[in-house]
Amino acid sequence: MKKYNVAIVGMGFIGKLHYDALRRLPNVHIRTIVVHRESEIPLVKQAYDVDIVTTDWREAVADPQIQVIHNCTPNALHDEVNLAAIAAGKHIYAEKPMSLTTQGAEAVYEAAKAAGVAHGINYQYRMNAAVQEMRGRIRSGELGRPLYVSGRYLQESVARMTDYTPRRIPETSPARALLDIGVHWADTSGFVLGAPIRKVYAKMYIHHPIRIDPATGREIHVRSDDTTAVMVEFADGTPGSALFSKCMLGHKNDLSVTVSGDQKEYTWNQERCDLLEVGNRGLGNETIYVDKSCCLPETAAYLTLPAGHAPGWQDAEKNALLAFYGSIETEAYLKGAVDYATFADGVWGNRFVDACLASARQDKWIEL
Repeated sequence: MKKYNVAIVGMGFIGKLHYDALRRLPNVHIRTIVVHRESEIPLVKQAYDVDIVTTDWREAVADPQIQVIHNCTPNALHDEVNLAAIAAGKHIYAEKPMSLTTQGAEAVYEAAKAAGVAHGINYQYRMNAAVQEMRGRIRSGELGRPLYVSGRYLQESVARMTDYTPRRIPETSPARALLDIGVHWADTSGFVLGAPIRKVYAKMYIHHPIRIDPATGREIHVRSDDTTAVMVEFADGTPGSALFSKCMLGHKNDLSVTVSGDQKEYTWNQERCDLLEVGNRGLGNETIYVDKSCCLPETAAYLTLPAGHAPGWQDAEKNALLAFYGSIETEAYLKGAVDYATFADGVWGNRFVDACLASARQDKWIEL
């Protein structure tokens, strides 16, 4: 089995999760970690098993021994790092959003296609076994005709006026709740339905137009959304709606997708991610533990534990990376035959955000 040398660029919250997931893959060696400050280097060297720790991401991109870059940088750096990695002929697995603009995302995607490198975007929720099972059952016709898609992605991290840091509320972004968490619901719902969102009608709300930086006492004028409500229509004509907010107390990481059909209804919630709720008429509703003994054959590859041993967030991340590196090994990425989200999905995510922004400004339906 070939070993791939990897560099993780950025070791904030998400970079650490990439490290943990990559350590579970047999064909990956984490060669380099790129940190933000010189002062972090000795701490990272002590805590993580890697060859090189540096503050220079360009050094990692230029290293001829590295085949894959994981871009875990802040949003404003995504384009620069992605394009440099692609130009160096590296495969690239990037955090969302693809870019701060649709034009930037399209440029990165076109560069990746021209270079012939594997590319993945971290919409990892679609790689949960229960999400795969939900998609499979809908594709089999068990749901019947889809009638409506609904859901939410709610967190509580900025509910109060003093919940401010530049990381939590980056004013380099045109949207916040929408760009950070809303795109995950949009990707997951379109994935299970088998049809992407084609138009939106959105309302965006700033609950605290002025926030207080608790570190300095300064007033910060906020321009991006705390909450977004959106009605959607999918490419197959199915209507839907969702609420995205980072200001809902008690909701830790509450992503939920429901698809209602004329035969059954399916609901998946990320905080109970090994369960698939099934709504029936004429008999009791069901709660299914997604297990190899009862799931579809194609779901089994995403299950590593028996029922009752609940998988975690990291298991979906590991599934996504396992599929990504498997596609490099088999060159399946060259044929587009992959389940993980690619830069094409990343571009679509940016189009979804831009359409919601335009809809909120113009107070009308906008096509992606």
